[in-house]
Amino acid sequence: MRKTLAEYELVALKYGLVNSEAEEQPEKIEQLKESLLQRVKSKAISLKLKGYDWSLFDKKKLYKILDAYTKWSKDLRNLMQHMSQDTLSRLVSEDDKGLKSAGLEPVMKRRKLVDAKAPDDFQSLDGEIVEEGTPSGGFQLGLWTRPGSSSVQVIVEYHEYESMLKAGDLEPEEIAELKEPIRNLAWLLQNCNFSSHDSAREALSQPSIYALECLGFIDQPDEERSVFLYQLPSSDGDETGTKLTTLHAFINAVDRETRRPLKKPSLNDRFNMAHCLAVTLLNLHASQWVHKNVWSRGILLFLQTKAGVSVSGLQAHRLTGTKDSENRILAYLSDWGYARSEQQGTDMRGDFEAEPNLYRHPDRQGRPTRQFNRRHDIYALGVVLLEIGLWFTMSRLMESKIRDAEKSGRLPRPKKVAADLIALAQQGLPKEMGEGYTKAVLDCLTGNFRDGDPELSFDFQEKVVDVLDRGTTL
Repeated sequence: MRKTLAEYELVALKYGLVNSEAEEQPEKIEQLKESLLQRVKSKAISLKLKGYDWSLFDKKKLYKILDAYTKWSKDLRNLMQHMSQDTLSRLVSEDDKGLKSAGLEPVMKRRKLVDAKAPDDFQSLDGEIVEEGTPSGGFQLGLWTRPGSSSVQVIVEYHEYESMLKAGDLEPEEIAELKEPIRNLAWLLQNCNFSSHDSAREALSQPSIYALECLGFIDQPDEERSVFLYQLPSSDGDETGTKLTTLHAFINAVDRETRRPLKKPSLNDRFNMAHCLAVTLLNLHASQWVHKNVWSRGILLFLQTKAGVSVSGLQAHRLTGTKDSENRILAYLSDWGYARSEQQGTDMRGDFEAEPNLYRHPDRQGRPTRQFNRRHDIYALGVVLLEIGLWFTMSRLMESKIRDAEKSGRLPRPKKVAADLIALAQQGLPKEMGEGYTKAVLDCLTGNFRDGDPELSFDFQEKVVDVLDRGTTL
């Protein structure tokens, strides 16, 4: 970064971009990028107005310097978000302006909310939901109409009651206690902004998190389920008549006429989906959150176009998209588990459904033997990255194991499942995705990261996130 700033200063001094105030009074970290960009832009406009030849300003060199500075700024922000709250407060002022300028305001907000409980007045939403189209896993598009309001198109996610909540002899206090995790999760998601709407002029954008904005939940006791409502990502128009697509369904899609699997997406798209998920998990963990339920049936896909992010167009892009296409597939992490904080007590009750267990770390399969932590999320991500790389879902790769488990009522041996997944990655991924992708998946599955929260996060970024990011430009 010092080299970049020195190069900028040489050009800036030559063309009067540095004023005396800036030289006498060095700026804080969170103000530096804004000041630099604004001075360059305002000076460039003044040069144009005066009729100077823009080429004399060494335009290409300056843009290269600004690109390098922007990258360094983002890297610094990503480094800072993994620091402890005390350390961070010494580097960045904790007022709204300081955190916002550094792109860390949402990170600090999520940290403060993670162990909070929903207030007593946060209750089930009113209104009616009219489903649209066909469901994809537990997700569906729908129209939500509140009394006295117009209809709003939303993403609907269904959560079936747990077996204990379905018992007919529960007291009201017991019912309320069992529903509390659902209420807390809905409140937490509703109060966290995962998208960045800030202008680059005003601040660094917040770290990327590909997750939906939650509007709240509706309790449906007659159907024995809870319904989470999410806002659609920024869209280029009405999505009526379209269908949501999970990663699991996208991988398993077949041609209606031939019943043969559809063409795989481009290498760029597969790397991009993988990177979306990895960077989301990295930045959630920086906020001291864990997801607890990473699997391909809980991941929604959207198409990013010039006009916005759309539910439709995925299959057409899959068949016609090339590495030169300006459109790209985004993967959004959904289907949240109920406990958000690593420090929060984790439910240690057993879960013996075969397929979901295959995505879980061996310590968390069946009846868990350890409290949930971020390594368990990373392991599950490794399983999903394996699916993306091989373009086969666990439901197909482990079909015989799932069938045997359903017949016998006994889950496969956890360590044997992990060993099988590692073997599949070693054998199939190099020719499909290359050595870098293969190594990233193996690191996730084997937990090849240092201990300690900051060290684990830095290793995960270097060994997984950055590797996948480079693959998006192949």
